[in-house]
Amino acid sequence: MTQPVVPENFNAWLYCITVECGIELTPEFVDERINALQDNKNYHTRNFILLYGQEHHQKVLSWFKQVREEI
Repeated sequence: MTQPVVPENFNAWLYCITVECGIELTPEFVDERINALQDNKNYHTRNFILLYGQEHHQKVLSWFKQVREEI
């Protein structure tokens, strides 16, 4: 069974980010992502919403906030 291309839950997203992509979720990185995802004028945020939808955008933002509380 293969994983969906777009993670559908926190654990799948965390695995995708940290293992498959090899990104270290440092406080600085997480804060940058939270700030960018909260900025609806940010070019990349607007494109993210266009590609993946508002619902997934909100999920990803909440996942970054969850990680931030844990680190």
